Amino acid sequence: MNYFELSYGYEEYADRWHLDEPEDNTGDKLDANLLPKVGPYDGRQIARVPVDTQYPGRALDFSFGYFNFLVLRTHVADLIEKHQGRIQRFPVTLEPAGEHGYEVVFTLDAPKGLVDVSRALEHEFYQEDDMRVTMRYGGLAPRQKGMLSKVYPLHIFADKAKGHEFFRPWEYTSAIVISEALKNDFEKAGVTGIKYTLVS
Repeated sequence: MNYFELSYGYEEYADRWHLDEPEDNTGDKLDANLLPKVGPYDGRQIARVPVDTQYPGRALDFSFGYFNFLVLRTHVADLIEKHQGRIQRFPVTLEPAGEHGYEVVFTLDAPKGLVDVSRALEHEFYQEDDMRVTMRYGGLAPRQKGMLSKVYPLHIFADKAKGHEFFRPWEYTSAIVISEALKNDFEKAGVTGIKYTLVS
């Protein structure tokens, strides 16, 4: 089984829309920098995500917002759960058009010991816990001793990833990794907005 990192499809989707920080049901913004890379999220209700009207762009099925929070079409989240991917889902409206059928999604899966730093050209670990970023909205603290502040290129141990379908490696939660089986279903469904990079 191979595994793939998901990233912006910069070239193919250069005309993509840009999403602003999410809002609660009163219209107050939620600080995207404090949204957890790995849930569970337990903050204020997420109700809306504004589309940046300066760069409205092309609507996508899989979008990365500020600080890589995820906004997916509902059928994409359904595909993840079909493969037993552990996620937390919040239906949202995309403003100003009032579009429905989108969700803010947090992964609940962050397996440890998967990153193979021996194949990286460069990497750097956090040497101590850094709690300056308060986990106001719950989830996994993003900077702990043993986590990677950078790794390039990312590689994982495929044998250790068995049974995980949609996850962020605990050591490097900036990355979203999916199984080959889920990638195949994404491609069959024509999911737009993402690039796949082999990491296994």
